[in-house]
Amino acid sequence: MLTQQLSDFLHGLRYQDLPEQAVDSAKMCVEDLIGVAFAGSVLPQGKIWRRYISQQPQRPEATVWDGRLSRFSCENAAALNAAYSHVIDMDDVHNSSITHLGVVTIPTALAVGQKHHSSGREILAAIAAGYEAGARIGEAINPGAYHYWHTTGVVGSFSSAVAAGKLLGLTPEQFLSAMGSAGTQSAGLWQFIQDGAMSKTLHTANATLCGIRSAELAALGFTAARDILGGERGFLGAMTADHHPEALTRGLGSQPYQIQTNSFKPYACCRHTHSADYCVELLKKKFALDPARIVRITDYTYQVAKDNVDAPAPATPYGFKFSVQYCIAAAFLYGSLTDEVFSADKTNAPAARALMDKVTVVVDPALEGLYQADHNQWPHRLEVELDDGTRLIQQMEYPFGDFNNPFTWDDAHTKFFAVTKGILPRVEAEELTRRIAALEELNDINDLFSLPCAAVV
Repeated sequence: MLTQQLSDFLHGLRYQDLPEQAVDSAKMCVEDLIGVAFAGSVLPQGKIWRRYISQQPQRPEATVWDGRLSRFSCENAAALNAAYSHVIDMDDVHNSSITHLGVVTIPTALAVGQKHHSSGREILAAIAAGYEAGARIGEAINPGAYHYWHTTGVVGSFSSAVAAGKLLGLTPEQFLSAMGSAGTQSAGLWQFIQDGAMSKTLHTANATLCGIRSAELAALGFTAARDILGGERGFLGAMTADHHPEALTRGLGSQPYQIQTNSFKPYACCRHTHSADYCVELLKKKFALDPARIVRITDYTYQVAKDNVDAPAPATPYGFKFSVQYCIAAAFLYGSLTDEVFSADKTNAPAARALMDKVTVVVDPALEGLYQADHNQWPHRLEVELDDGTRLIQQMEYPFGDFNNPFTWDDAHTKFFAVTKGILPRVEAEELTRRIAALEELNDINDLFSLPCAAVV
């Protein structure tokens, strides 16, 4: 039974099993996610979530990642942090599973860990296990499920349950039940993209709550399906007829762990645009390009990208983050793709709209072949034609931030300080990065957030 094999492995995973690179990757994931959560907390979606969660009964169990660093109940802090972290579309992504794993694993691990005074090493093991679960389950259903199902939402309950279950010290049988309960609660549909609605953050918040609930019920003896993944009426079959159960256990326990094949986002938009965005960055470095001279841009790519980001006329402000036409145009015109570049004045600028109209998206059989051969490759090739007939060509399989073209710690810190600027005082931001870098040395994860700005509730 594949669910049992995966569950037993995840239950047994310990900090000492993790290679140094996996530990380093986990710490970088923590820093990255907390940073983007701060950025999301001050935006309209984040403020709505804060108002909603603040109405719930609270106990000072876990830290909320906004400028106040106040403490809410474990479940509420995890849900709020998961929502904050998915607002600006800069949280980490796992390519081959098409999943944002940090946002559905780290808020749970840190909140449950704070409630139960877990050590930094226990937290790191829980995070690595949560990533392993979500990545493998995501690979087992994709790309077949991706048209309807937002993978982060549907596998997030598993990642959250695994992280919580490890920190709660569940028995192997309880752990399997936690996964069963997580799977029966999985949800998250892509229809919200058509309206530019806010459901993406609901998916991540709900996934964390489902996972915590599943683990806590299992600890009390609550049972669930033993083969929730591969059973006749289980998760894989429900998600898509084109599922790949072998992904659940393929190479289980061998290196690299899934957290080592994770990628970070330098651009505040859908990851399916990033290779194209990086092509623009490279072209601008090579050539002194005047965007006004561009006559035509053809973006050759793979089918999943075309299906998800070929949006020549977004109907909503949020839709521009899922428009490769706008992302390419904005990268040429504004030189960056920070969250501010997706403001109404930028997206409605006549120059941006005019350049968007010059972008055509085409599925290239060769690039589709690259993607099908290795789902870690999300390739784009830009062909840019200028008014004098000059054609400029740039192809990219692994954009900056990909694990094959990775962030350094300096890059990670630069992003963290940029997204927390004006929200967390710089001296406290620097102290927080130092504590994250030494996470494995903490005996109580609560010490991570004992900063001067932390509120007492």
